Amino acid sequence: MTVSNVQAEACTPADVRATSSRRVWMSLLKWALFIVLIVFVGRALWRQIAKLDWSTIHFHPMPLLGAAIALTIVYAARTISFRILLAGYDVQLSWRDAAVVGWIPQIGKYIPGQVASLAGAVALLRRFKTPGPIALAVVLVMDGLAVLTGLIAGSPLLLWDPVRRLLPTGWLWCGLLVMAGIICLHPRVYGRLLNFALRKFSRAPLTRLPPWHNYIGPVLLGFAQWILAGIALWLIARSITFVEVKHIPLFIAIAALAYTASYLTPFAPAGLGIREAIFQITLVQIISTPAAVAVITMRVVQTLVEIVMALAGWALLSKRSDAP
Repeated sequence: MTVSNVQAEACTPADVRATSSRRVWMSLLKWALFIVLIVFVGRALWRQIAKLDWSTIHFHPMPLLGAAIALTIVYAARTISFRILLAGYDVQLSWRDAAVVGWIPQIGKYIPGQVASLAGAVALLRRFKTPGPIALAVVLVMDGLAVLTGLIAGSPLLLWDPVRRLLPTGWLWCGLLVMAGIICLHPRVYGRLLNFALRKFSRAPLTRLPPWHNYIGPVLLGFAQWILAGIALWLIARSITFVEVKHIPLFIAIAALAYTASYLTPFAPAGLGIREAIFQITLVQIISTPAAVAVITMRVVQTLVEIVMALAGWALLSKRSDAP
């Protein structure tokens, strides 16, 4: 008899009802927080939009196209990362299958809970004959590396003058965050942190992680995706108003922080509200009132890219299924 069976038999009807009740209350709390967040951010954006002189707003198509291309290249980076990590387990995934795994599940971010995307990637890897433990390990490593590289890439925002006025010791926190992130990126440290988190969620720890040399590529690609996201954000702003090129590093830090924070917020589907709040608070310091338009435009372009890439991934999957 397994441990899980013993635990299941030990659960009384009262325990089951209590667990179910907690889940209901947690779900209600998450929805309440999400509604409050959307109302707060929506009102802030609306107030900024109301101040705009729309005769001065002119969208330039080329920067918008450039932003969409930059966000699309992020998907190529995900595809490469999946192949590198799986190679560490001696699993050879074709480029087409890696694209399917990297593209389709991303649309699952719009399902509350932030779990559908992860589960979808694992399910697709299993469909492509990847053993379950390896599939789970690779997906968790991918997500974890994205978070850690995002925190490191976003930490320079603490050195920005508007932040330093509120947090004079921001330089210290920036240094500590970068050092902590680098330490956590070490395969042994990251593996222990990952297994600790799995145990907290009553999941079996991973018995095997990819070799350390298979981390290098995904780590570099993790930083690359934040650079691309920052460039996309800068191009979105540039399509609306003039923004100097020297601000691109700042936009990279803003994008990294906003996307990472939104990923770590389980009650906000696709980071809706969290990402917009960070964008609005920071961009208004750079481009003033047009920031609200840039925030909304970034969300629209991001969503369109995610839909197009999910459809492209679905087409590749359908083509694979039809192949003899």
